[in-house]
Amino acid sequence: MSKVLHHHRPILFCGGGSLGHIVPSVAIAQALKKLDPQTPVLFICQKRADDIAFIRQAGFAHRSIVAGKFPRGLTVRWITFPFLSLIAVIQSVTLLTKPRPQLIFSKGGFVSLPVCLVGWLMRIPIVLHESDAVVGMSNGLIARLAKTICVGFPHPDGLAKKQSVVITGNPVRAIIERGSKDAGKRLTGFSGRKPVILITGGSQGARAMNDAVDAQFDALLNAGDIIHLTGKGKKIDRTHAHYWAREIVTDELPHLYALADIVITRAGAGTLSELAAATKAALVIPIVGLANNHQVENAKRLLKAHAVRVLPQTELDSLATTVAALARHPHELRRLGAALHDYFPAHADVSVAHIILDACAKTR
Repeated sequence: MSKVLHHHRPILFCGGGSLGHIVPSVAIAQALKKLDPQTPVLFICQKRADDIAFIRQAGFAHRSIVAGKFPRGLTVRWITFPFLSLIAVIQSVTLLTKPRPQLIFSKGGFVSLPVCLVGWLMRIPIVLHESDAVVGMSNGLIARLAKTICVGFPHPDGLAKKQSVVITGNPVRAIIERGSKDAGKRLTGFSGRKPVILITGGSQGARAMNDAVDAQFDALLNAGDIIHLTGKGKKIDRTHAHYWAREIVTDELPHLYALADIVITRAGAGTLSELAAATKAALVIPIVGLANNHQVENAKRLLKAHAVRVLPQTELDSLATTVAALARHPHELRRLGAALHDYFPAHADVSVAHIILDACAKTR
């Protein structure tokens, strides 16, 4: 059991570059505050409007730094990267000196690297969380400095055997499990008598998926009622009584999950873990070629466990027929949802919060 701390020194959360880092960090911070309401929490993130808005909405203090993403291939970023990295290190020194945090929790991403490097030099303990089946470049470096490494997938590729690794699962906001099917019906106007298919490309949306929906619109409607989260600025010009579309949603998402019979999604660990918490069947369309090809690896792990179905992006022209075939077998949808639910350990937010508090107590 974690020891409750009563320090005024904060626990610092760092990460960003996408909401995929911020959302699970907020879930952990919320769990931590329930365990120990007296300990302050401070976030360090990139100067991105979405990141800052999400942290503020959750009620946490934040500071922003300018960080350079490591360039890939021949790009002008090679010119700016060293200067941005130096600025990020200087900003990290300032932020970590006063107030000096008890501990740094890193969710990874290029924002975390300068913060963790400075924290390690200042002998501030670091707890790291890696969501994906393969460790990213920044997390691979931070793992060498971290006291404990929490992982979402069992035995992710890219960690040394001697490192202290705990399989916690991926943190999910508690609200995800509180969705109401009736509230989902009221939002969408759907009766629930037809299969409900939720299509989402993640926090940024997915133009290729949106184009497939547009091209196969009538065939998809024959398979069921459609909820479509298109992504900011990626709305498609379609209207229909059985098609409910939004660019983004926030508090409505748990109710949409509750209503859906099948979710078509990318293979980001955050969304997959939310679907696991909501016990939903998933048809996964991984993006090929992202950092360390992590979405493909995530999909491979879950496919091997018979916990998802996978549709390669090169086969998006068969989206409607694939979905229709799945929608005709409700027993298989329930089996897939249960298998995905069982794959990831539950209550990862609380597990990681206990690890953080235990690490703080040991440094006193």
